[in-house]
Amino acid sequence: MEFTYEIISESNINVRYIYGGEWFTFNLFYREQQWVLHPFDSSLIRNKDMSRLVIADLLQHRPFQVMLAKEGIILSELNTSIPLGHQEAEYEELPRLGGRSDRIFDEEPRPLDQPLDIERLIEENDLEDLIRFEVELMETRQNMYNQILHRMFMADLGPTDPEFQKIQQIVKAYGEAKTKLLGIGS
Repeated sequence: MEFTYEIISESNINVRYIYGGEWFTFNLFYREQQWVLHPFDSSLIRNKDMSRLVIADLLQHRPFQVMLAKEGIILSELNTSIPLGHQEAEYEELPRLGGRSDRIFDEEPRPLDQPLDIERLIEENDLEDLIRFEVELMETRQNMYNQILHRMFMADLGPTDPEFQKIQQIVKAYGEAKTKLLGIGS
């Protein structure tokens, strides 16, 4: 078999594909209302030309196209983190939902002696707002753990490493919690 995939959450799928006799791993994730395919192998991240070749081949691979169709992902709307054109462009982190950055500690923390103003929170927000805030927070945390997985992978740790598996479980737990919260809102 030259293609496998694992659904981590409703917004995160790991894809493995054989190209030239070697397995390459990709992360397919949903962010900013679009699906993005990102190489997870350090060899592809370092070598943009090779990455373009493998991604272009994967996009034409029929089992991959069938997987996209089964998951409701439209091939023509799929984006890649590595531009497929021949121009050399550095990978830029996509903007976060609502213009938030990927850094989770970029906001000034509330002092511990300053209580949360629940009355103001209730007056200024409805239930949908509160659920949206929680989902955005979970997406931020999930993204942070995906970045940790990425760095672990770059350090030659992978799915066989126990710590890597635990971080994957954290990502999956955030995805499941997000799904449950969204169910409350509907």
